[in-house]
Order: sequence, then structure tokens, then C-alpha cells
Amino acid sequence: SDPESYSDQIIKGIIMIMVTAGVDTSTVTMEWALSLLLNHPDVLESAREEIDRHVGGARLVEESDLPKLTRIQNIINETLRLFPSVPLLAPHEPSEDCTIAGYHVQKGTMVLINAWAIHRDPNLREDHLSFKPLRFEGIKGEEYRLKLMPFGLGRRACPGASLAHRVVGL
Repeated sequence: SDPESYSDQIIKGIIMIMVTAGVDTSTVTMEWALSLLLNHPDVLESAREEIDRHVGGARLVEESDLPKLTRIQNIINETLRLFPSVPLLAPHEPSEDCTIAGYHVQKGTMVLINAWAIHRDPNLREDHLSFKPLRFEGIKGEEYRLKLMPFGLGRRACPGASLAHRVVGL
């Protein structure tokens, strides 16, 4: 209803923010994944074997290959667990007073979710500081969402999460 909110300059700015957010976060994730793989040559070899088996050496990995490359997906998930590209998720504000983990939170208070700390919580996973992609083997659906949340959860989750998984996987 406010024409100034939709000026060309504002629309261009919003588009640039969206593009930059998607590129920067995917790049950071790929850098961490490469670093982890170089420090874990056994996992790197396992990933190479999986690509050779499902894709071969004659062509590059395509998006249609990704569902078959479960080790690669597990490596991406474990990388996102250890090094989420956005460690503090988008701020939230409760619409009414509430209690979070035993703490009283007043309406309108900014609440930040620390994905980095949650993913590394020793009470939630064994060997929480180690790079172990196999911890995601066979996990799907609701169980997966409870084990990994680098893009947030629910209706406020990052709309580019599935794109990020595909981009990093390729």
C-alpha cells in the first residue's frame, strides 16, 4: 500500500541481498567441507568412490544424481552441523510473554537461536566435536529435522535451504 516501499532501488536492493545471501553461505559451506575432507582422507576417498560408482568419470555430477549420492549428502549435513554458515539464526520476537527453557521471555524481546551451540551440544550427540558424516546415515523426515537445523525450522526457516543443499552437492 506504500508506493515508496516498492521503488526500483528498494527492489534491486532486496534482490541483491537474496543473491548475496545464497552465494556467500553456500561458498562458506563448500570451503568448510573441503577443509574437513582434506583433514579426513578416508571420508574423501569414500566420497570419491561413491561418485565413481554412481556417476563415473566421463561426466560431471548432475542434480539428478544427488539423491543417489548419500555419502555426499551426509558430508554436507555434517559440515553444516559443525560449521553452520549462519551460526545465529534469524531473530524472533514472541508475540506474547512466554517461557523458553525455563526462562521468562517478555513479549517483543529479541530471541536468537544459536544453531552452532545446539549442533555441538554434548547432551544431544556422542562425539559432538568430531567430523562423522555417518551419523546422518539413514536419517530422514522428522528425525533429520531434529538432528540438524542450520537453516532454521518451521515456517521461519530459510526459503533457500533446498537450493543450498543442491548447490553445495554439485
